[in-house]
Amino acid sequence: MKTKKSDAGIPASHGAPQAGLRDLILQHSWALSRQQKPIAEFFLGNLQEIPFLSVPEVAERTGTSEATVVRFCQRIGYSGYSDLKMALVDSMREEMKSTASEYEAPVEADIGRDSLAAMAKLEQHNIQRTLDSIDRRDFEKVAAMLFRADHVFTFGLGISAYLADFASYLFTEHGLRSTCLATRFTSPREQLVVLRPTDVVMAFSFPPYSKQTLEVLEESRSKGIPTIVVTDRATAPGVAVAQDALIVSSHGMTFTNATASVGVLLNAMVVEIASRHRGETVDALSRINKILREQTYLVDDSR
Repeated sequence: MKTKKSDAGIPASHGAPQAGLRDLILQHSWALSRQQKPIAEFFLGNLQEIPFLSVPEVAERTGTSEATVVRFCQRIGYSGYSDLKMALVDSMREEMKSTASEYEAPVEADIGRDSLAAMAKLEQHNIQRTLDSIDRRDFEKVAAMLFRADHVFTFGLGISAYLADFASYLFTEHGLRSTCLATRFTSPREQLVVLRPTDVVMAFSFPPYSKQTLEVLEESRSKGIPTIVVTDRATAPGVAVAQDALIVSSHGMTFTNATASVGVLLNAMVVEIASRHRGETVDALSRINKILREQTYLVDDSR
């Protein structure tokens, strides 16, 4: 990705200090449109938080559009929101390194020095935000819906396809009948003809949101099938369509959504189901392990 230079000749490159970014915004304030000025004010007051926010969230919190957020970033010299966010991440690393050096704190220095530690910190932030946002009553309600279902069908496209497949695997391993709807059909709605009102459809919907996922939810609800969506914000399109929604934080450092918080949610979901229906879960796990051992699929690690 090529990095632009601002009109003032300041490069909008990764590693610019936060003070530099603040100055950059102020230097361009005269040229900002009326719609862009609320974004500038928000950025100036929340620079530490920006790396953890998505474009839709910035737009929502500033009362602007996603396109306006992107245009604001370009106006002050960046190629887009991701470019600006990466610059802030780099500047946070530099700040942490300088602070660690000043106070002789090697652990903080390590955190600020490498991408692995930075990503781990971001995922910790995602998980904490997820814990804070999910109503435990909604969580328990969804767990009960999944256990009562005759069959749980999961669906997603893009990175959501991986999450849907992972969810189906976990549900099966814990004694639920579960299938991930395939994407090889012309339309995923073709597979819904075999679903019954006693089944449940769980869809995963993360930016960029897929119209096909919304169609699956709409078709399922029209047939009286309970629907659940796991998505990244309360204003996501799937929330308005699904019967129940679980909101997780999925902010990443690049264009791809981070997934650790979804993994925590799904693992917690099967633990909730297992704790309430221990007998069925233990029986399923025992039968699965027996099959694997009989077929010698497992490595004998007893030696």
